[in-house]
Amino acid sequence: MMLTPADVQALRFAKAPFGKRGYDEDEVDQFIDVVAQTLTALHDEIATLRGGGRGTTRESAFGTSSAAETEMLAELDRIKQRLARLEAVVQR
Repeated sequence: MMLTPADVQALRFAKAPFGKRGYDEDEVDQFIDVVAQTLTALHDEIATLRGGGRGTTRESAFGTSSAAETEMLAELDRIKQRLARLEAVVQR
């Protein structure tokens, strides 16, 4: 399952069992696992788009024109910003 920013914003954890404060630890741990998997996938995708992945180059994915490269770099910037926001959520 790929995690989206909307998934993170919409998530509501269940209250802890009676007599405990906070959130259900198992539920939070499962969510953190999904966030970690998503961040790993995004890191891998960025590496692939930058040409660091196995078997994929920028030319084959985006062509060689400067417009295509500019578009790709803009998309990478958006991905980096989204990744930074997700990492900030995980570190809280």
